[in-house]
Amino acid sequence: MAPEASFAECHELIEEMRRIYATDEDALKVRALNQQFKEVRKLCEDREAHMQTVIKEMVKRVADAEKRATPSESPSEHQKRIAQVEAEKRAAGEFLTHMEAEAQALEHMQAELKSQNANLKVKKQEVDAIEMDDVPRAKHELSLYAHISKISWQYETTDSIKGRVNAHEGKDLQVIDYAVGDRSEYQLANDLWNLID
Repeated sequence: MAPEASFAECHELIEEMRRIYATDEDALKVRALNQQFKEVRKLCEDREAHMQTVIKEMVKRVADAEKRATPSESPSEHQKRIAQVEAEKRAAGEFLTHMEAEAQALEHMQAELKSQNANLKVKKQEVDAIEMDDVPRAKHELSLYAHISKISWQYETTDSIKGRVNAHEGKDLQVIDYAVGDRSEYQLANDLWNLID
């Protein structure tokens, strides 16, 4: 009777579980995205405060210009001042347009960061689901496999297949020690079954 999972599959499953739980890459990415989100929000707030200051200054300049625009000056001087005020107004309008474009770009970046954050949360939920479902099932299957076969593996050994068949039903403890690749999987399975029987 063949086991439900080959040794290689069990070994790959254990290594995959070790790899999954040995990294905190997703958590680091989520923290980095949260930090970027805070920085973008701070930048938006700073830009908004700067724009408010600029607009207040522009309002003050317009008020000063209106005060200065009185009939007491000559028509040519009045026209010259009006032209200067118009030029300042155009420059302020261009600056405002530029700042609005920057604000839109920052909003777009903020939306992308939120999307990345949502994707990482979904990925974390998937990993949590694996932890809650697949890992206990795999542990149970490996426990059944070990109980049925009476084999205790030395998983830390990677260059050879090592373990032992525990004593049972009047049989002595038997050591398993095969070099990787020195026999086919078929032959290896037969040798292991001979040790178990």
